[in-house]
Amino acid sequence: MTMTLITVFFQLFLGIAMYDVWWFRYRRPGIFRGGDSTTMEEEFKVYGLSDGFRKLIRVLKLSAGTLVLAGLFHPLPAFVGAFMLCFLMAGAVCMHIKVRDPLYKAIPSVSFLLMSVWVAVSISTVLFDGP
Repeated sequence: MTMTLITVFFQLFLGIAMYDVWWFRYRRPGIFRGGDSTTMEEEFKVYGLSDGFRKLIRVLKLSAGTLVLAGLFHPLPAFVGAFMLCFLMAGAVCMHIKVRDPLYKAIPSVSFLLMSVWVAVSISTVLFDGP
């Protein structure tokens, strides 16, 4: 299996970032949070989303991050995790647009979306194009 160095870097970055955002910084303020929120709980309220939905997204993003990291050893988990992140990050970008955040607040979401697309496409060539 041949993967480019940039794909591996994106996998590492995405996996670590999901844990950083959804585990370590979950209740900490940050400049990229939606609206005037300071925690993830507040951010989802700004977006008009329920606590149950926030918890689901947390599980999905941590799972996707884990799959992307596991994909360093086998391509299928990387593809599944990156594919999941494509949808999750597109949703995050839409939420920033919904609340009319300044563009800079969407930089992480857009960056993660682009990296996820890169990883999914790169890995799909390994999985579906054959040797």
